[in-house]
Parts: sequence; structure tokens; C-alpha cells
Amino acid sequence: MPRVSQEHLDARRRQILDAATLCFARNGFHATTMPEIFAEAGLSAGAVYRYFPSKQAIFESLVGTGMHPVFVALRDAETSEPPLTVPEIIDLIHREMTTSFDTADTTSLIVQFWAEAMRVPQVRDSQSDGMLELHDVLSALLRRLLPDGQVGADTAWALIALSLGAFISQTVLKTNTPPTATLVSELRSLLSNTS
Repeated sequence: MPRVSQEHLDARRRQILDAATLCFARNGFHATTMPEIFAEAGLSAGAVYRYFPSKQAIFESLVGTGMHPVFVALRDAETSEPPLTVPEIIDLIHREMTTSFDTADTTSLIVQFWAEAMRVPQVRDSQSDGMLELHDVLSALLRRLLPDGQVGADTAWALIALSLGAFISQTVLKTNTPPTATLVSELRSLLSNTS
């Protein structure tokens, strides 16, 4: 029997993950069935189960790869000139988050990751690892933007909180939110008047 190449195995795995992404984004993780994933992928049950033992395993694999494009873009930005401003960093994160999966409903998938993190330890651990990695890369970006030791241990966490709040209002709830630069300016003004 001819040996299957690693490229073929990787492509088949990607095919399954792409199909599951579309199903989860369209119907939600809990409502999606394995037969729907088989049909979307155009594969038999046996072909899918060769790579993933369950729907949960597929979901956890997606969680683990979802932030990768964000990290790549942020690391690339570490050497850009001039350094990115805070609104530009937030916008870059959002842009990469909403284009990292090949579906128009990526926001739905991201929110499902967060929801599953509340009840599934493996998903929570993956999300926690992602947040720590995001913290590290944002700290490096902020050190370029704020020289002379102005970046403390919690500075990147504050940026993550601001970014997530902006993401929820702009992308999840789709409220009448002003541009990110305006939000940052308003927050700066608010904090300077209340501290």
C-alpha cells in the first residue's frame, strides 16, 4: 500500500477543520452534528474520525489555532516604523481575529470559543495560553511605543481589556460605536478626569 504523504494528511485535516468552522459558525457548536461536518467536508465518517475522535476534539483544535494569525501580525508589527499606536494595535487584532477563519461568521465562532472556555477545562486552558501569549507580544509593542520604562506589568492587560471591550461593542453587539481611535481618546479623557 503506498504511503500517504504528510502534505496529504495536513490537507485532509485542514479540509475537516474548514468544514467544521463553517458548520459551527452557521449553526453553533452544540447544534452542529458530526454528519453535518462529514457532508460539509465531503468525506465519510471514517475519514473524519481518522483525524478527530469527536466534535469536541475538532472544536478544541480550532481554538488552538484561531489566534495564530493575530500573533503573526502583531510580531510583524514589532519591527514596523513608526510603532503602532494603541488604536492601530486594537484594530490590527480585530482585523486578524475576524479574518483568521474562512467564513463571514467568524465573530460567532470567537464568541463560541469564549463560551466553551467557561465549561470545558481544555478550551479554558487553550484560551488562557493564548491570552498569555497575547500579553507578551503586546508588552513588546507597548515598550516600543512607550519608552523609558512606562510599561508596567499590567499595561498589556489593560490594552487587552480595552481591545476586548471594543471588539464586543463593535463586532459582536454591533452597537453604534465610534472608531477605535475615538474610543481610546474618550477613555483617556475620562480617566484623566476621574483619577
